[in-house]
Amino acid sequence: MERSTAGVTGILLWFWFGDGDGDEGGGSGLDVEFKWAGSLFEFAGGGARAEADREVEGEAEGEAEEEEAYTELGWVCVGVLWNVEGVGVMEDEEERLLIVDACDHTSMSYIDELPSDEESCFYAEHLEFRLPLSTTLPNGHSPRPTIDDDALALLLPRCPNLTSAVLSGVPDLSSRTLHVLASSCPRLTRLDLSSCPSPALTDLALHALAAQSLPLTALGVSRVRGLTDAGLGRAVRGLPRLRELEMDGLPLVTAVAVRDIWTYARGLRRWSLAGCAQLTDSGFPWVPLGVDAEGDRLRSSVGVEEEGRVMGAQAGEGEGGRGAPAAEAQIQARTWLESLPPLILPGTHRLNELRELDLSHCVRLTDAAILGVVAHAPRIHHLSVAGCVELTDRAMRAIAGLAALTALDVGGLERVTDEGAFAVASACRRIRVVDISFIPNLSDLAVLELASLPGLQRLGAAGLPRLTDNALSFLAEHASSLEALHLPYCIQLTLDGVRAVLRRLANNGSTTGKLEELSLTGIPALRRRGVRRFSERPPEGYDEGTQGAYREFRAGNVRALGEFLEKEEWRRREAERMNIPFVPRGDDSRALY
Repeated sequence: MERSTAGVTGILLWFWFGDGDGDEGGGSGLDVEFKWAGSLFEFAGGGARAEADREVEGEAEGEAEEEEAYTELGWVCVGVLWNVEGVGVMEDEEERLLIVDACDHTSMSYIDELPSDEESCFYAEHLEFRLPLSTTLPNGHSPRPTIDDDALALLLPRCPNLTSAVLSGVPDLSSRTLHVLASSCPRLTRLDLSSCPSPALTDLALHALAAQSLPLTALGVSRVRGLTDAGLGRAVRGLPRLRELEMDGLPLVTAVAVRDIWTYARGLRRWSLAGCAQLTDSGFPWVPLGVDAEGDRLRSSVGVEEEGRVMGAQAGEGEGGRGAPAAEAQIQARTWLESLPPLILPGTHRLNELRELDLSHCVRLTDAAILGVVAHAPRIHHLSVAGCVELTDRAMRAIAGLAALTALDVGGLERVTDEGAFAVASACRRIRVVDISFIPNLSDLAVLELASLPGLQRLGAAGLPRLTDNALSFLAEHASSLEALHLPYCIQLTLDGVRAVLRRLANNGSTTGKLEELSLTGIPALRRRGVRRFSERPPEGYDEGTQGAYREFRAGNVRALGEFLEKEEWRRREAERMNIPFVPRGDDSRALY
């Protein structure tokens, strides 16, 4: 390859300006351009850049030697850039700048393949091996190449600049390989092991990551079934920069690990622990007993059962100790997990950076856990407690204390009523996304209150048997910013309500509505002739006989459905005016016969 004088000059200028010893002829515009361009190959030329800094410090060795060192280093970096797509060097004498146009980093990211040579390994920043969508193809071959754990372990020491890795698709991934990764890649910031099927992945992997004190900011270990409380506790202690943690569906994780996270991971911004079936209130901060707005005594983090045991023991003592033996027997029968003391944190100990929390389908949680969350993570923006079937209106009143809340999922909370929905909607006025699906006690009143939210964009209200067209009419009048409306299996809705919504919220030329998604699956009224042609195709295996009529409308079909219903309404009125029978049509014709 022939050296380009312009290329060398560009890099010389970059190093010159990067060290702040530039010549007075260089403008501030050049400084900005070269700093930005340099950041693209800083990962690859880190050693060269460090060597250049050492050369600058040794100015006493002579100006000629220093200039030669800069030239050689400049040439090395230009060679690196020429190997990256989208990088060019302008030959213009007046500008002579490095231009990096939309570099796609294809030479630094490897998806479902390993780097092929030493140079590729050195410059690799991202490795990704995900689980295949299916086990085999029709021809019997695997849909993706299988990556061997041994091959990965041999390769990782040659990838010192690796910053992110997705290793979910390595079927025999072992803790040994994670140890090699931790010791060989000191710049690793993101690691995803979610759904990795390997039984050899245990707590030792997390111990290795923590022992090296890696600068990890995001860690995904969801559905890695070999992990326990000990591994997660060690990880949060040894990874102080952790900002995102996904630990969904871990069957061996209990309140012990969650207590460690509340104690040590105060910088978390996103935390997901959906489907952790062993999780109880003991894993969350304890809140003193108090009285809610209705005068009812709130449960503390020790729970109602614990309070009953304490009260029983106290009553036994008051009666000359006759009840004490029974109380002692009850306490001794409890497991060590049920005997955990309350997690008492000072009022100043808060996860103020936490913005997203997913507790969905943690079925053993009660109102007490939500009280602790609100007290010690008051700045949450996105909260999901869907499927936490023990939660009641008291939890909803606690959630109302999250003033910054913008997205809330409370689907499946069978014990919540209109009162709880009203409390949240009246206090959290910033909510843009809300899901209240499959809460049988909710009625039109809950939707009416949610419709008054000024910025409501997405509303999920599936499976509400008490919902009527009144709620749809109110949505049409007040929810002008609504973009998505999901109402499957609300069996009392009719075409009149649907038409009212589409008339005001769909962009049909006369109105500037924003509605782009409308879900009406399973509603008997939508079996009407002519409606199905506007719906999306049902997924493979969908049975309308048992699951209801599939009616999902997107984008232009939302507007088209509205126009069709308006046309049919016009035909009905014309038929009434002319005193003739109305016969529904499935096409776009306005003919009455």
